[in-house]
Amino acid sequence: MTQEKWNHEGYIPTMEEHMELTFISSGYKYTLASSFADMGDVITDDTFEWAFTNPPLVKACCVHCRIMDDIVTHMERQHVASGVECYMNQFDVTEQHVYSVFNKKVEDAWKEMNREYLIRKDIKMPIVMRVLNLARAMDVLYTNKDHFTHVGEELITHIKHLLVDDIII
Repeated sequence: MTQEKWNHEGYIPTMEEHMELTFISSGYKYTLASSFADMGDVITDDTFEWAFTNPPLVKACCVHCRIMDDIVTHMERQHVASGVECYMNQFDVTEQHVYSVFNKKVEDAWKEMNREYLIRKDIKMPIVMRVLNLARAMDVLYTNKDHFTHVGEELITHIKHLLVDDIII
């Protein structure tokens, strides 16, 4: 609703407004939670409670996913302003500068996820790995171009290697 209003009014939100709204609307946290469904007895009610309190691991993963998405999709959007546009407008900087800042944010999110991976003792390792694997999937889908929206030979090859081709050791 808010994004629709912003688009209708031609409003470009601040970076903080954009991140606050898109952190929720992007659905990464919900994608993560739904991916727990096939994990059997490893998952408990506590797992979902943990995930929805935005612990540092989940938050870093969601920030990573949101920023990766914003980097490669901002030019294609015909509706609400992307994070890149919000940042450029708020701080009066070039697109290249925003890419540098956002790539640093992606790097920082990876550092936070790796730190959490090493110190988390209260969460079972398969759950931690599920969070990291969502971030890894985003790297495949959104590094250098939007492979999610525009499926091409590169993504098809990744999927074939993963699911079809023999594994060579």
